Amino acid sequence: MEVEIIILAFISLFYKANGALYELNVADEEIFQSCPDPEPGTLDIHGLLDLSEFSTSMDIDGLLVSGNQTLVWDIQREDRVQLAIKLLYWDRGTWTSTVFSAYFRDFCKIMYDKNQILYEPWTEHIVNDVQDKCVNVPGTKLILKTYVLNLSTSIAAPLREGRYKASMMLRAFDSTGTERPTRICCEVIGDIFKIRN
Repeated sequence: MEVEIIILAFISLFYKANGALYELNVADEEIFQSCPDPEPGTLDIHGLLDLSEFSTSMDIDGLLVSGNQTLVWDIQREDRVQLAIKLLYWDRGTWTSTVFSAYFRDFCKIMYDKNQILYEPWTEHIVNDVQDKCVNVPGTKLILKTYVLNLSTSIAAPLREGRYKASMMLRAFDSTGTERPTRICCEVIGDIFKIRN
């Protein structure tokens, strides 16, 4: 079961601000899905992480996350990793773009930053000393403490309740700026509800 906690980038996609509080309930316990119609060389979440020692389960408190994740993306430590996240809304049978998106030219610079969107839902819960390693170091094991994944955030802009998907694309570039032949694309689908104003 995969809950790659980058998932959380997805959910926390919505920048923290003083506004209404929203929560995402994921549609599938496994959380990540492959992107539809991927370009050649596009891998899903299993191209990024070995999740054989990782598990998720739904209980009354939410999504319980436990275990380890091992980085497996075949890129180099010197590579710059770019992350783009787009939030889409399910409207009358079609996925439509929203104004919510995030772009990180150098994801490795912010992966463990407490002020960034992935910290609370993912990297805050890594208990082994790997803060000097990013997703560009295959073989690195991320040991997670067991926790309930909180996929809520406050945003100042109004957000319609309903079905959403967050689409995430990771690309790697070598020292000359040439893109590596593989990229990672995955999606998280769920329903967003307003908890309070």
